[in-house]
Amino acid sequence: MKVATSTRSIKLWRAPDVMDAVMLKGEFLGHRYPPHAHDTHCLAVVTGGAVSVEVKGQRRVCRRGDVIVIDAGLVHSGAAAGEGRWKMRVEHVQPHALASYCDALGIERRERFDPKSPFIVDADLARNLYGVNWCSEVDDDRFKRSEALACAVLNLHARHANSAGSLPAVRREPALVGAVKGRLLEDLHARPTLSTLANEYAVTPFVLLRAFVRETGLSPHAFMQQERVRVAMQLLREGTSLAEVGARAGFADQSHFTRVFKQQTGVTPKLYQAAFQ
Repeated sequence: MKVATSTRSIKLWRAPDVMDAVMLKGEFLGHRYPPHAHDTHCLAVVTGGAVSVEVKGQRRVCRRGDVIVIDAGLVHSGAAAGEGRWKMRVEHVQPHALASYCDALGIERRERFDPKSPFIVDADLARNLYGVNWCSEVDDDRFKRSEALACAVLNLHARHANSAGSLPAVRREPALVGAVKGRLLEDLHARPTLSTLANEYAVTPFVLLRAFVRETGLSPHAFMQQERVRVAMQLLREGTSLAEVGARAGFADQSHFTRVFKQQTGVTPKLYQAAFQ
């Protein structure tokens, strides 16, 4: 039976803090993209179903978790595969915006991603690109999306580019990392970004991120979330109300508190607190 062509659900928005990208969240049924090219780079993560994509003579059926990177000007096409449905999240980025972001990040300037292959299987990259798109869509946690964006660009730059540029050397920076940890612990309600935090210590975001991960095993944002959860756990054990716990531990709202707490502990705050009553 022939499946009717349809774009079942499409959302499009501009993300000024993500290289001024145009973001897309889409669900498609039997849709076909004819051969075409963009004046922007396309960073796509398949989030459901299957889509057959062709770029520069290479064809691949992409499924959930696959990443597709298509530089500006490259002709490509796509069509439903499998059961005829697929979902994806996409960032469209102007070449000059990528170059400016590389400058701001503190790595070699480039206007193209120039991937070895447009089809990439990399769970870290998929998670970060998805995180950037989702956080932007719901305007959630600028700190998280600033880090996810940096990690995605660094990953593409170092692991997947044809002409993989060498990243700047980063020494051990225990004093810097200690100061940043103190700054984050001092105010769990703070809402920095990777860039604003780096500016406070007169280093590039790249240096701050690499040094922090090297010293602690966590990114600055992940460290802050961990500490918020630790504070919340203590308050829950003391019998503090759930609504008060989230606010005192620095979470943006109750849903943010519940989501992060469950991610880190495997249980909801309510269930955790009940074990101590």
